Amino acid sequence: MREFLSRARGTERNALLRSHGFRANPDQIMPAGETNVASAAQVTGSYIGRFLTLFVLIFLLSAGSIVAMDSIAGEKERGTLETLLTTAARRGEIVAAKQLLIVTAALIVTVVQIANLLAYVTFKVIKLPGNWVIEAPPATILTLLLLFVPMAAFTASILLMLSAYAKSYKEAQLYFFPVYLVSMIPAMAGVIPGIALRSAIVLVPMANVSVAVREIMVGKFDWPMIAAVFLVMTLAAAWAVRASANMLSQESLITASEAAAADIAGGSALFPKHVLRWYAVMGVVLFAVALNVPQLGTFRAQVLFNELVIFLGAVLLMIRKYRLNVREALALRPVNPLAWIGVLLAIPSGIVVATGVFRLASLVFPVPERVLEQFGRDLMPKDIPFWQLLVLISILPAICEEIAFRGTLLYGLRRKFRPITLALVVGVIFGLFHVALFRILPTAFLGVILTGIALLTGSIFPGMLMHAGNNALSLWLAQSGHAVGNLTWGWYLAATIGFALGFYILYRARTPYPDLRPPETDLRHPTSDFRPKQ
Repeated sequence: MREFLSRARGTERNALLRSHGFRANPDQIMPAGETNVASAAQVTGSYIGRFLTLFVLIFLLSAGSIVAMDSIAGEKERGTLETLLTTAARRGEIVAAKQLLIVTAALIVTVVQIANLLAYVTFKVIKLPGNWVIEAPPATILTLLLLFVPMAAFTASILLMLSAYAKSYKEAQLYFFPVYLVSMIPAMAGVIPGIALRSAIVLVPMANVSVAVREIMVGKFDWPMIAAVFLVMTLAAAWAVRASANMLSQESLITASEAAAADIAGGSALFPKHVLRWYAVMGVVLFAVALNVPQLGTFRAQVLFNELVIFLGAVLLMIRKYRLNVREALALRPVNPLAWIGVLLAIPSGIVVATGVFRLASLVFPVPERVLEQFGRDLMPKDIPFWQLLVLISILPAICEEIAFRGTLLYGLRRKFRPITLALVVGVIFGLFHVALFRILPTAFLGVILTGIALLTGSIFPGMLMHAGNNALSLWLAQSGHAVGNLTWGWYLAATIGFALGFYILYRARTPYPDLRPPETDLRHPTSDFRPKQ
């Protein structure tokens, strides 16, 4: 279709030139051609290498999840795990056996699926383009296995922890799909053009494997960087194995056959245990509905559905189901007047700082200019008036997203994490809900800032102002053609100072979020400043 449209445009352009007296043939003026310097095997390897890690991960997750869910969650549901613990086997041996079982099943299914695919290609069940040449010498296969084995161990440990966290097989199934979607993000790093293995990407687990596999499939063996990828992935797998072993050593996770006090009490006492489950389902709905409902294909319909139905609607359901106190759950509290000055100072400087964060992230995950231009066209359609864009991009998200993330999510997690970790967790979840890979880091940065404002002021209202001001000012800058991304680093330094000053004012005028889990220092020093002021 693109070729036909290009041809039609060229024909119309040439006809227009001739009608205005242009006598020469436009096609003969500076003719351009292209020559591919890569071999057919390299071109094929480039296509396969971009997606190979993604498909291998899909196979690992699909096969490993079945074994992992039944291994812990299923046994807890059947009551057989307690019997296993009465045997002579040590706890570490039980954990190691279950992890090896998941890895073995995942690797066997993956090998079988890849063998099936190769068989389909060999017997031409799947027709490939005529210029496809697949070359996979033993060195390539062994190198790929070297990278995929620690990735399989890492995946198995994540699935085992998910199964241990769930109380039943059905609950583990509910958690699986959000984990599945989040895992796809780093596995697609190889799809993004411009990311080289000799960059900071080598330190990002799973994303480094994706980029390394892409380069290996085109015949580029950068052995020092491949060794670095293997080392990083092995360390990540070792950390995940140890974390899963520590998690499974908790008696409450393995032998909890009796209902906990929160389960008996129900209501608001049960909400902190279920809050992440709600947001996992919200993420699945956000992702699945956007892809499968044609009526939501327009920008206006998508925004209204996301903000009013998913975010605001889910919050109202949570408040009703768990009988939450609206004022406490949504942090509807008065604010120290001085805090508003800090927020107003942080709005313009925060936009510049967030842009600087995006530029730094681009050094690791370079985003093609075409992708950014398309995103800008999608975000600001020309057929929508500016005042409607202001409502859809600034006001609605500031109200609905703050209620969802700095309201019920923050309220539900306030006792699970200490303040700094809490801000990071809420911010990262906020970033993941914005789906696009290149948006996750800067949006998560904004989410951490907004969560920090809520923690310092104890109220949702300053965050709403910050959110609305950030989006409105960004929209105005884009409409007026002011490119914040082209500033020199001196401007970013000045903005960082102004941003820090705004947060210093917020800190000095703080009325902290109540009932937080205290830091370690608070347990030893009851007079810590982070207690709510009376």
